[in-house]
Amino acid sequence: MERSFWNLIERRREGVSVAHIIGEWEFYGRVFKVREGILVPRPETELLVEKVLELLPEDRSLEGFEIGGGTGAISITLLLERPRLRMTVNDVNPEAIDLMRENAELHGVEDRIEILHGSLFEPVRKRVFDFIVSNPPYIPEGAWNSLPPEVKKEGKLSLIGGEKGYEFYEVIAKEAKRHLKEGGFVALEIGHDQGKVVKELLREGSFREVMIYKDYSGQDRVVLGWS
Repeated sequence: MERSFWNLIERRREGVSVAHIIGEWEFYGRVFKVREGILVPRPETELLVEKVLELLPEDRSLEGFEIGGGTGAISITLLLERPRLRMTVNDVNPEAIDLMRENAELHGVEDRIEILHGSLFEPVRKRVFDFIVSNPPYIPEGAWNSLPPEVKKEGKLSLIGGEKGYEFYEVIAKEAKRHLKEGGFVALEIGHDQGKVVKELLREGSFREVMIYKDYSGQDRVVLGWS
């Protein structure tokens, strides 16, 4: 027991996060399994879930698509809060695919979630959805070396959004409308300094009523636009 305790202390000293040491983390009042190399669900992402839920009536059968699911916390939470909802979610990381399946089974929603391997809209091709949600990687490449060791454990695939940091939003803004039903919406988590640029990208992509929402610390955190 004592040796195990000190092994845990040593892992923490080496920069392994508490979440990865214990193998699970809480999101929206529920516990999700986590792994190194995959983004750990964060409290600020709960705002993204809240904004989506505000737009999803409980008495309608709807279908959503999440780009880059990671642990699956966003899609699974939406499914648990809206029993008539179905979600399709993808990720480029095969380990994230396995982890999402574990978490879907853990929370009993495996029959309402379709988990696909692939990048952005590639796995869904000509399909359309009522809404699209995503917390894509949005940290610029040049910021990698300055990240804390425990954050780096979540992996470049989960964190780095390209040289500028907003390359994923450029693709989403350009391609999302063709995957949305009429009157559908896209909801995106963003970096604290990316609100204006992502809002403009969605406007250029012909989205309307584009709104920026701040998190509880007063930072820009979610951008939402209608098709």
